[in-house]
Order: sequence, then C-alpha cells, then structure tokens
Amino acid sequence: MKRLLIVLFSVLFFWVSSFSQTVPESDRVVVAYVTSWSNVIPDPFCMTHLNYAFGHVNDTFDGVRVDNPDRLKTMVELKKLNPELKVMLSVGGWGSGRFSEMAADKKCRRSFAEDCLRVVEEYGLDGIDIDWEYPTSSAADISSSPDDTKNFTKLMKDLRKVLGQDRLLTLASAASAEYIDFKAIEPYMDFVNIMAYDMANAPKHHSALYESENSGSITSDKAVKAHIAAGFPAHKLVLGMPFYGRGGLKISSFNDYKDLHRHTGVVEKWDEKAMVPYLEDEEGVLQLGYENPRSLRIKCEYVKENGLKGAMYWDYDGDNEDGDLRKTVAENILGKKYAATRSANYAGKRVRFKALLYYSENVEEAHAQFAHQTIEFFKKLTYGEGYSLEVTTDMSAYPYEKLKEYDVLIMPNAAPWSPSERAAFEEYMKNGGGWVGFHAAAYNDRNTNWPWLLEFLGGGVFLCNNWPPQPVLLEVDTQDHSVTRNLPKEFVAPASEWYQWTPSPRECVDIQVLVSLSEKNYPLGIKDIVYSGDWPVVWTNKNYRMIYLNMGHGDEEYIDATQNLLFTNAFRWVVSQDPDGDPFNR
Repeated sequence: MKRLLIVLFSVLFFWVSSFSQTVPESDRVVVAYVTSWSNVIPDPFCMTHLNYAFGHVNDTFDGVRVDNPDRLKTMVELKKLNPELKVMLSVGGWGSGRFSEMAADKKCRRSFAEDCLRVVEEYGLDGIDIDWEYPTSSAADISSSPDDTKNFTKLMKDLRKVLGQDRLLTLASAASAEYIDFKAIEPYMDFVNIMAYDMANAPKHHSALYESENSGSITSDKAVKAHIAAGFPAHKLVLGMPFYGRGGLKISSFNDYKDLHRHTGVVEKWDEKAMVPYLEDEEGVLQLGYENPRSLRIKCEYVKENGLKGAMYWDYDGDNEDGDLRKTVAENILGKKYAATRSANYAGKRVRFKALLYYSENVEEAHAQFAHQTIEFFKKLTYGEGYSLEVTTDMSAYPYEKLKEYDVLIMPNAAPWSPSERAAFEEYMKNGGGWVGFHAAAYNDRNTNWPWLLEFLGGGVFLCNNWPPQPVLLEVDTQDHSVTRNLPKEFVAPASEWYQWTPSPRECVDIQVLVSLSEKNYPLGIKDIVYSGDWPVVWTNKNYRMIYLNMGHGDEEYIDATQNLLFTNAFRWVVSQDPDGDPFNR
C-alpha cells in the first residue's frame, strides 16, 4: 500500500508540475508551416518560427532531399527583415517515407543526421523539424517496423548530437501521442508541435478544443493531456491549430479558411462545448468543421492557462487576405512583442490592394529568366501585407469580370494573345485598370495585328535592338514625375536587350517619356549595332493608368539599386492613380 501511495503521489506531482510551470510571454512561440508549393510570402513578424515543408529522407536512406530549394532560400531571406525569426526545415509529411529504413540502420541514421547539419549550414537554417507520420504505422502508405519507436529515440539522440545544443530540434506529433516514447526523447527536444487537427471528419469537428456531441474521440484538450501523460512537460508543448476546415459529406474534405465564403446552403454555428465554429446544412447536420478568430483566441488562452510553449498552425497560405487567423494567433500568444512590430513595421490593418502578375514560359530563355526574377521582386514588395500578389501563366482564366478585381497587372515578358484575352485586357484598361509592363510585354510588329495595343503604346512598332545585351547609360527626361523624382539625372542600367521603336513614342501627344537611352551610348551593340535615333526607355500613356519599362532580358536585371528604385517607383505610381483613390492612403 505504501508503495502504491508513493507511485500515486509521484504521478500526481508530475501531473500538477507539468501544468503549473508558466511560460513567460517573451519565451512563447508561434510556429507557422509554409509549404514549398505555395507562392505566398509570409509576414515574418507574425511568427517566431517558420517551418518549411518539406524535406524528405532521400532514396538511399542516408540523407535529405529538399523540395523547391529556391523557395526555401526565399524563406531564409525573411530573417533579414526579422532577425529574430527562426527558419527550420520540416522533414517528412504525410506519405513521406523511408524513415523506417533510415532509423533502423546505425550508419544511415548517422549519415542522415550529418546531412541534416549540412542542409542547416548550407541554407542558413536554425534547425530541423521531424514530421515522421508515424513510427510503427503504415497509415500514410509508407514502410514501418515494430522497432520504429525505439529507433525514433535513437534518431533524436543522433540528431541532437550532430546538430549541437545551439540548433533547434523539434517534431510534429500525432494528437493521440502514440508512436513515440516521449519520456525518452524529452532531453533531446526543444519542443513538440501537437497536430491537434484532422482528428475527425464531418459530421464531426476535426479540431474541437473540448468534448461535445460534435467532437471526435480526440480533442485538443485530450491531445495535450495525452502528451503530458506520456512523459512530456507542458512547457515544451506547442498546440497545433488548422487554417483549414474538414468536410466529407456534402462539402469536400479539405477547405482553406480563405475559401469558406464560397459554400452555399449552409449556415455558421457555434459549439459552446467544443468552443469551435462549424457549417450546418438545412437539416441540422455538421458539414464542415473549421477555426475562426473567435475559436483561435480561446485556444490561445488555453495555451497560456495551461503553461504550454505556444501555438502552431498549418498552414500560412490557408488564411484570408486580411490575415485574420495569423494575426489572432500572433496577438494572443506573442502579445506586446507582436504589437511592437506592428506599430514599427506596418501601420495598416488590411491588404491595401491586389496585383496579378502574368507571364509566359513559352518564350526565349532570357525572357523567362527575367520573369522569374520579377516574380520574386514583387513578392518581396508584399512583405508586411501591403498588397496581395497572384501569379498566373493563363490569362484565359481571367475574363474582364474577374480581371477587374485586381488593382494592377504586371506583365514581365508577354501580353495577352487570344482575341478573348485581348478584349478583356482592353476593357480592363479602358475602365481604369493599372498596368506595369516590361520589355517583351510590349513587343509589337507588323504581325501582332492588335491596333489597340499600337495606340496604347504610343503608335510605335519594333524597329531594331542591340545585340548582345549590354549595360547602357540612361538619362532621366524629367524629375518632376513621381516615378523619377528621386533618381539621378543619369545612371548606368544593367545589361539588357534594348528595343527601338518607329515612330518614336515621343512623337505621340499622349505619351510622356520619363527615361531615355543616352546618345552617348552610340554605337550600341557588337553584332547588331545601332548608330543613332531617339530611344525612349520608360514612358506612360496619359490616357491610361500605365507605365512601360524597356528593361527585361536575362537573369541580372535586379542587381542595380537605382534601377530597382525606378521599378518600385513605377509600380507604386501606377497603383496610386487608382480611380477609387490611392490605396496607400486607405
């Protein structure tokens, strides 16, 4: 009996102490998963940790393969804006296998850990997140073994030894707290992200906080308690929250929060017991369980009241344009720390405007290279949620009724081609739309057969170009325009293929030329040489909200600060001329 009382007291002491240890606001974390297949550029101040999804165990079971490495590099660049941001590679994901074979072999396990260190150092990461779904289980159509759990512990030990104490090691855990020996791995882990979602499908809620008639057999509260009972302390647990809903009956299984408004024939309800919203049909059946700002605030309070490390969500791109979900999590978990970054870095409360970037891959290589650079350039300008950027290679998907939703169109290397696409673009521009065009987007010769484009560009058609691409001296025609007011009178632009037009757009009364190629460049070219002529490079048609920039050839157009300033000025000016008012003043 005495021994039994000692055991019961020990369990009770562990249980109480696990919940009693508070986490200071300054030590709390917000972990955001960002996927390799999305285009969104996150606000780096909305989270403390960014987990990039995914890396994978390689085919030889001894290393790491990274999905879309260029996007990972872009995520790491966010640290320049927020030096406190931690960026990690998440290795695994549903259906990502070869963990079992790797972890079972001592040599492979060690080699995998060392390759994780290589990836961390090569990309400038802060650590590794392991998302093995799940040890001993083949539910995700991956290999498994009864020895996976003990081998998982060995893997964590090896990773910690190789990564050292200064780098982060975390993992994503099933809500049930199965598959892993949490007590054994605790010394090696910085924290554990509980995937407290996908716990049920309609007609049950997939991420209920507490038990109700609408919840599945597992809830977020039960998930936390299961992890603590398994031997992991509360102050190292991070509660996962979904930025998507789960259906399964009349509504498809997976729905991002940003798309929920599209569903008809349902009404929003609130579960007072489970503390979550859901969509219900006319027969009173739960059709979709999801989160909203109200439910996330309650979960954030749960995190703080129960002494958890913080909150995690999958995934950033599921949020709406206004960032209602991510802002709710940041405000309630990070508190004053997040509020300080808001006042210092972004005074607005909503996305100010929407931009659509259209480009083509079916062009010469140098023009495709420029388009890819342009996408990254304008993505970076969205930092802080000043505007949203959508990228497409299919203008046929944007008839006028959809096109008019965008405040500005960016075209780095191509213009609409089919009659219907051209008609939609013309109507868009005639009704006050905005356009920033580069280089080949304005190519217009005798075979173009688009009279309106000829008028739009000032009446000139392609005459010739220099070759090969080379830097040139540019002259600013006027510094009285917003686009050029802070530029020097002359500057050298990076190498490009420069187009000359006939007649010169300058001859059109509706055209205002802002920047020209200096006559000091003549003769221009090595193979194709231009000896003279008027050469406008940047201009605007005063009848439209547009600007054209002749730059746009190759992969080194964004290496010059002055030219980048010109591009930014041009973009901002076109946007600011919105007939509904300057979005920057909204």
